[in-house]
Amino acid sequence: MNRTKNVKKEERKMSKGKKVKIVIEGIILLFIVYCVVLKMLPVSTGRLSTYEEINDAVATAASRYKNTVTLKTTGEPYMDYQSVLDKLMEKNMYAGGEFYAFSYVYTPDSGGEKVAVRISHMSRLKSFLVFIRSGQISGKIKGLSDYEKVKAVHDYIILHNEYNRSSGGACNTLYRGDSACNGYALAFYIIMKKAGVPVTCEYGYGLESEHLWNRVQVDGHWYNIDLTWDDLGGQNVGYDYFLKSDADWQGHDHGGSDAEVSMDVTGKTAAEYYRMFPNYNAIMIWSIIGVIAAGFALYIWLLDRKMKRKKLEKARLEAQEEAQRMEELHKRMQVVTGAFTDEATVPANENAVTDYQTAPYTTQMAENVDETIMNHEQPQTADPSESASQNKSSGAHSGFRLKQDD
Repeated sequence: MNRTKNVKKEERKMSKGKKVKIVIEGIILLFIVYCVVLKMLPVSTGRLSTYEEINDAVATAASRYKNTVTLKTTGEPYMDYQSVLDKLMEKNMYAGGEFYAFSYVYTPDSGGEKVAVRISHMSRLKSFLVFIRSGQISGKIKGLSDYEKVKAVHDYIILHNEYNRSSGGACNTLYRGDSACNGYALAFYIIMKKAGVPVTCEYGYGLESEHLWNRVQVDGHWYNIDLTWDDLGGQNVGYDYFLKSDADWQGHDHGGSDAEVSMDVTGKTAAEYYRMFPNYNAIMIWSIIGVIAAGFALYIWLLDRKMKRKKLEKARLEAQEEAQRMEELHKRMQVVTGAFTDEATVPANENAVTDYQTAPYTTQMAENVDETIMNHEQPQTADPSESASQNKSSGAHSGFRLKQDD
């Protein structure tokens, strides 16, 4: 009976585990379907007639991580990187963290132009990694003043990054530690946004080449800031382009219109801010190792549960077989004693033998009962002496001790 209860208890646990597994698989499936459907949805319907509509359509495609999109316009299209980036940052700034290269070609079409846009390096995985790392950094500077937040992130990005013209994007800046100007600016933008500091990305020309930098608001005033040009290589941090006014903003084709004065560099040194942040890459590596170890442990646990299920199933079948044997034994005992009744057999789970040590005894009893039945059913002979001899023999085989006559 105890075994039957244990079997039912384990079956309930396994049923609950199956339900949890189905829920997790359902969530994953829904997310995959969502991503696929989102990519398949058109970013625009009909022909686009204004530059604003065209730029918004490209930003929508990038926010959905589309690497290619085809648009139809009423006339010759014009796409402005600054406009697209601004719209994209409003829709999905983590996707915007990887938006640093796009191109387009257009061909005549009936009623206007057909525009094929190619957006490079859009990746949900990279955006997710930037989401994690930017959250770690912004959480570390929580509680600091706006100036301290700006300087801490300025120094952190420069000290953890090396300029690489062939690389780009916020993910490479925060994880690999190498990127072009767009990586510096996009990473700074996302972290400042998460830290609650007003910030913009500024696209233009620096020293007659395409360049990306930032503007940031500190204590209600806007300033120009360029992390790329403040990176002097190695562990050297410059401040020639740190919180500068428009008048002091040299080498860039434009600044703002409200950066009236520059701010002096004060507070902690770059080395002090460097020590404030842990080695996030090492933490990530150890976390991955921990996840792999946990996954392996889960696999072993599931394998053990599977083996236990097999053992429980075997025990359940054995319990049923034992119950059936006991029912047969009960019926045979009724035949021997002549106590046939119309009463139903006692439920198996209340009479099942749970101690396997009694099995030899049960088997011997069954054999004795069978032999008794066979002897009991033999026809009587005409000779009284032979009949008496058979009765004595039957009593010996039945396992009952008969009283001797004096």
